[in-house]
Amino acid sequence: MPQYFAIIGHKDNPIYEAEFSIQQGSQKNIGFTQELKEMNPFILHASLDIIDDLKWQLVPSNTQYNGDNAGGSGSSFSIGSSGGFLRSKNVNNTDNCYLGKVDHFYGLAITAYISYGGMKFVMVHGNSNGGAPSSNSNVIIDDNACRSFYQEVHELYVKTLMNPFYKSGDPITSPVFDSRVRSLARKFLNK
Repeated sequence: MPQYFAIIGHKDNPIYEAEFSIQQGSQKNIGFTQELKEMNPFILHASLDIIDDLKWQLVPSNTQYNGDNAGGSGSSFSIGSSGGFLRSKNVNNTDNCYLGKVDHFYGLAITAYISYGGMKFVMVHGNSNGGAPSSNSNVIIDDNACRSFYQEVHELYVKTLMNPFYKSGDPITSPVFDSRVRSLARKFLNK
């Protein structure tokens, strides 16, 4: 399934953008349709208000996938009892930075991850038919793989921040950063 990924800055400005497409067998890479390619930034930015609301809630209203369901449908959802994003300033894990699926738009799913510095990592997930919206197809997201992708990209972003020639808030134009993000997408998202 194709994905459109962006790192959004403090002023809701894009810091980094990339589209990941899939390759199925001997076919060429399958990405978003041209109409969706043009709409992806708007779809992503429309979800930023939801992300900001979730960031400040002590008990988030979104649910997280916990992976074990006795019912056999392959998914079960639960709300974490330990609070929201702000609760873990005293905790050493980053599980709460991953917000999971925060929004959807005509069969596309939007997931998010937010850093303690306020940077938003957001991704639009398309479905397997080239990202084209369909009324009967929902996007299935592997939360563990998506969480791992976000955490690894966050580490790359922190390494970029430590570069003395990079000014925080400027667009990231490094080809090395881009190639590493794309290799992480192949590793975690295109399974």
